[in-house]
Amino acid sequence: MLILSMLLHFLVACLLMLLVNWAGARRWRRAATAHWTERARLLWPVRLTAAYNVFLLPVLLFLAHAAFFPDAREHWLLDGVAALLGAMLGCFPLDHEIFPQLDFRQWRHQVVAGWGIRFGIWGLFIAGVFLMPEVPGWRMAGVAAGYLLLHLAIQWGLLLRYLQWVRYIRPAAARLRQLVATAAAEMQVTPRAVWQMAGPHAQAIAFPPTRELVFTDRLLEICTEAEVTGIACHELAHLTESRAVLAGRLLGSLTLFPLIFLRPCMNQFGFQGMLLPYAVMFVLLIFTRKLSRRMEKRADQLAAARQAQEGVYACALEKLYRENQVPAVTTSNRQTHPHLYDRMVAAGVTPDYPRPAKPGYISFAMWPVLVAIIVLFVMHLNRDDFQPNPPATDSEPVSAQVLTP
Repeated sequence: MLILSMLLHFLVACLLMLLVNWAGARRWRRAATAHWTERARLLWPVRLTAAYNVFLLPVLLFLAHAAFFPDAREHWLLDGVAALLGAMLGCFPLDHEIFPQLDFRQWRHQVVAGWGIRFGIWGLFIAGVFLMPEVPGWRMAGVAAGYLLLHLAIQWGLLLRYLQWVRYIRPAAARLRQLVATAAAEMQVTPRAVWQMAGPHAQAIAFPPTRELVFTDRLLEICTEAEVTGIACHELAHLTESRAVLAGRLLGSLTLFPLIFLRPCMNQFGFQGMLLPYAVMFVLLIFTRKLSRRMEKRADQLAAARQAQEGVYACALEKLYRENQVPAVTTSNRQTHPHLYDRMVAAGVTPDYPRPAKPGYISFAMWPVLVAIIVLFVMHLNRDDFQPNPPATDSEPVSAQVLTP
């Protein structure tokens, strides 16, 4: 019975994800001949919706199971894991449609690498929340210290070691190392290591705490040597940041850390005590977002100042956004990176198209999922928490009938 239940949760979640993604992407498909910025704008809410639904669809199935089969909920966690895996599998057709070069084996490798990181970070957070005692003391200090040690280990190289272990990154090829070395000499900085990463996305990533750089295979396939050098200059600029900025980045990475103190705060200060960890988290979010955005603008300026030819760096940026189908203007001004349109203008190139409109936040196809979750949640509350009073017997006085919960 357990295997059948898990299989049903897996299949239903997979089918629902397929249906929602197919319906949400219809406008994007019909715009096949439109400019790439318009296609990216139409696709963005579909991608966000798919990311949300990986978590929302298991919740939807849990609530549906609780509403219609209330006596068969003992294996809810295993059913939830099965639904999560089904929802993840349901994303493959959309991912393949966005990146035609992505086959199932490569997609599976990407899922293992990416979700392994997510599960590690969120698993550490959940463990911190559940292990944190309600009363301050040595146990609280130990849980907090353990969280900080593991978190800093992730920041100081454990994440990259994990990607090596799953064979998602490998040492850079000789030609890439030579291009980075040329850019590093220009920037007067020496990276500790340069890696190449698999996957369909064209991007480069800098890890300032360990002074390492990662370039994806797709970036190297679509960019010229001059463009790769320009992107390398941008990433190397992050390695020239001051120690104060590095400390700020590490502090900003602790966004989830205040939330592990929810239980002791509630125990000490009541329900209002929940506000304190959330307030600290909100302050850290604003701080890290502003710091990251300022550092991205600085890196763009340094890269543009050292480009081999006028406009090479701006063209490289546009090529990456176009390949990844990321909007030239994102949903808000609060993102880590400035809008591509503004980055190109700042780099000395005005795009030959008008400034695109902002994309939506979610696809219209997500609304049925949200409405269903709300309806099922209300049904669940009515069944569990708002049971009608049991009928009174003839022997019960009127007062007992009124006061019976």
